[in-house]
Amino acid sequence: MTELLPTQRALERSELEAVLAPLGNVVDHWLLSGGTFSAVQGVELAGGETMVVKTSVPDTGRLLAYEHDMLRCERDNLALVAELDVPAPRVLLDDFSRTHADVDVLVMTMMPGMPWDDAAPVMTPEANERASEQVGAILAELGRARGPRFGMPAERFRLGGDTWPGFMHRLIEATADDAEAWGVDVEARRLRAGLDAASTALAEVTAPSLVHADLWHGNVLVDPSTGQVTGVVDFERSLFGDPLWGLAGGETHSSGPFEPAKVRGYESAIGAPLTMDRAAELRVALYRLWSMAVQLVEIEPRGFSGDWLAGHRASIRANRDRLCAILGV
Repeated sequence: MTELLPTQRALERSELEAVLAPLGNVVDHWLLSGGTFSAVQGVELAGGETMVVKTSVPDTGRLLAYEHDMLRCERDNLALVAELDVPAPRVLLDDFSRTHADVDVLVMTMMPGMPWDDAAPVMTPEANERASEQVGAILAELGRARGPRFGMPAERFRLGGDTWPGFMHRLIEATADDAEAWGVDVEARRLRAGLDAASTALAEVTAPSLVHADLWHGNVLVDPSTGQVTGVVDFERSLFGDPLWGLAGGETHSSGPFEPAKVRGYESAIGAPLTMDRAAELRVALYRLWSMAVQLVEIEPRGFSGDWLAGHRASIRANRDRLCAILGV
């Protein structure tokens, strides 16, 4: 049975009816699994239409620096994605008024398919490879969209920058502050040293391309019988910057090369080989190192618990050591 985390807030039936009144009458609703940030619900209306309802985290004191105003970011990012050849949800309604509930609400179309992380074990190797290639092509397509600044558009680029290195500096300092506030040792000295080591490489990024920063298997929907990607979801953490972050975003617990089929799909879509020189390796290592820090810190505000945490922390620390070795810090 799907259960909410301590930080999540689903809407009651009466709240759903009030928010969704412009779209129709609610006849059924249920929690959807998989999310560890927003609460996500499925809703059926009287006409048979089904849709997805996402709500913000009500206790803003439990948000990390980059997580503020994420539903508004997702709404705006999906407007950009709607102009691209990407199978993504379409926004049906948003409510940031707090009139009917004490949270922000985003309502989207429900995408078909099965989460790839659930489907992968029953898919053939060929089907899994096909899905990987399509994800690479989708990441390339997203890069066609441009943002007004570098960084994450939360609260209109609160952590943005006029340059990619400038944004990365703000992001890493904010994450170090989050770690200190929650009493988590993320080895901030090494994180900052990694930023210094990659500073010249970061300056090579000159265009704020749209990046889905969290396109892991759980955010990809597929037809298990064929590997056809039927949807990509959760654009709330999207940012504007280095396309390599998109390739790294689905493989954060890794310190090696990207998945080959994904790279093939990406290269085919851009019509050129992916350049992975020393500068690119440094940037990818820094993006993954930042993700390791965030995944360690977020355990506390999310209230995660369970036997899996020991292995999760061990994996983060092992990856952190390998990434720091790549960065030479």
